[in-house]
Amino acid sequence: MQKVRITLPGTITFGPALNSLALAIGLHTTVEISHRSDDALIVEASGEGSGHYGIGLRHPVVLSMMRVFQKQERAPRGVTVRIQNAIPVTDGLGAENAFNIAGVIGANNLLDTSHNRLQMLELAASLSPAPYHTAASIIGGLVTSLTVNGRLLHRPITVQPLQVIIVLPDLPRYPAEANLIRPDRILFNDVAYNLDRVPLMIEALRTGDLPLLGDVLDDRLRLPMLKPLLTGYDHVAEMARRAGASAITLCGDGPAIVAFAPDNHAEIASTMVTAFDNSGIKARSWVVPIDRQGVVISVIG
Repeated sequence: MQKVRITLPGTITFGPALNSLALAIGLHTTVEISHRSDDALIVEASGEGSGHYGIGLRHPVVLSMMRVFQKQERAPRGVTVRIQNAIPVTDGLGAENAFNIAGVIGANNLLDTSHNRLQMLELAASLSPAPYHTAASIIGGLVTSLTVNGRLLHRPITVQPLQVIIVLPDLPRYPAEANLIRPDRILFNDVAYNLDRVPLMIEALRTGDLPLLGDVLDDRLRLPMLKPLLTGYDHVAEMARRAGASAITLCGDGPAIVAFAPDNHAEIASTMVTAFDNSGIKARSWVVPIDRQGVVISVIG
């Protein structure tokens, strides 16, 4: 094998299910990995986060490749890695997980290791700090997963072909501040509140019942702790609902926000960006479909 191209969707966790459900969305990263005739490692990155990571051995794609090479106890002589990324990084949209998967798949193809999609998923999940994102990015759509005794148990769930609105406020200090929030205790009633809503949340996504989704998407475990770091969140959420959004919540640990609506997606996205601007925060938005395809791999001999 001379070259492999891997395209992966971004993924989000959200609402009362926390990390037990992940949804693939139509923001993608494409990684092309190829053999070299010399012993050099060349890494070229463009798009979102291209200046965020160190180039070379410090990039997440390369780090995951190296873990596979170490596991297999062999490596190619030289490698070129080209990354075109449209998923914002460190923002709750699964970019780092997509990089990890791409590195695992690319390394196995470079070594001509025969793995099917399930085997690739299990290997990528075992090397990922967020394995719940891995299944959704590889399988696509809505996936529920749980790690038990080192094994990732997962099942896809039928989901309607919805459009989602992603809004990302520009909060440079947010990731570091959010990482410091880890409560010592949580209330049983808040846990029960979340658990009670998960089955209906799944049913709402399965059937496309957005009013129902709006009724059950509330989260009392993660969002209340992180909302103080999200300047203007309540105002943005209220304006989104007035513009026609049925449901709105945080993507993972944020600061990206996801909104669901039956129509007027572009108008709602613009309204949310303006609402953040009214709070003194710049923001960007995307209207994207749920990605129901998952990973796409092209091997060029």
